Amino acid sequence: MQYKLHYRRKLPHYQPKQGVFFVTFRLAFAIPPKYLNALNDFRAKLNDEAEPSESENKVLIKKKLIAFMDETYNDCHSELSLTADPRIANMIADKIKSLSGTMYSLYAYTIMPNHVHLVIKPNSDGDNAVSLADVLKRIKGATARSINLMLNRTGSVWYHEYYDYWVRSQEELFRIIDYVRQNPVKAKLVEKPKDWEFTFVSPDLLSEE
Repeated sequence: MQYKLHYRRKLPHYQPKQGVFFVTFRLAFAIPPKYLNALNDFRAKLNDEAEPSESENKVLIKKKLIAFMDETYNDCHSELSLTADPRIANMIADKIKSLSGTMYSLYAYTIMPNHVHLVIKPNSDGDNAVSLADVLKRIKGATARSINLMLNRTGSVWYHEYYDYWVRSQEELFRIIDYVRQNPVKAKLVEKPKDWEFTFVSPDLLSEE
C-alpha cells in the first residue's frame, strides 16, 4: 500500500492510494471548555491503556477519538444550523453529489445540524490521486459562499480542520456506513435512519430494513 502525506494546518493526513475514507467536517463553532477537557482526559486514558508500539492500538485509539468527537458535536450548540433550513442541507447535498465521479466515488453521507459525515473513495490515476484536502476545499469553499448568501451573513462557516479515517476492509466499510445512517438516530433527531432526509447511501450498499 502506497501513501501520500498531506498537511492541513496542524493535523497530518495520511492518504493511502485507492483508499476509502470516512471524513467528518464541522461548522466553525467554539467547543465549550468542558468538552475539550473531557476529550483530553479521554485521549490520555486511551494512550495510557494502549501499547504505543502496536499499530492496531493506534487505529483503535483514532476510531474511539473520532466517535467521542462525534458525540461532542451532537451535544454542542452552534449558532448556525445546516438542517434548520432545508435549502442549506439540500445545497450541501447537491455539491457533494456533483463531485461524485469527477473527484471521488460517493458511498454515503449524512448532514447533521453542525457537522457532515462523508464516505468516499478519491479518484486516482497511476501515481496521481485526488487528495482529501482538495475534496474538502471544493466542498467547503463553494458551500460556505452559498450559505452566507442564503442567510445574508458574512464570516467563517466551516472549521478549518477535518477528521478522516482510512477504511481497512469491506466489513469495516459496512459498519461505518451503518454508523453514518444511525447518527441522526443517536442524536435523537429521528426514530429511524430512513426518516432523516439528509442522508444518502449508494444503492449498491444499502440493504432493505
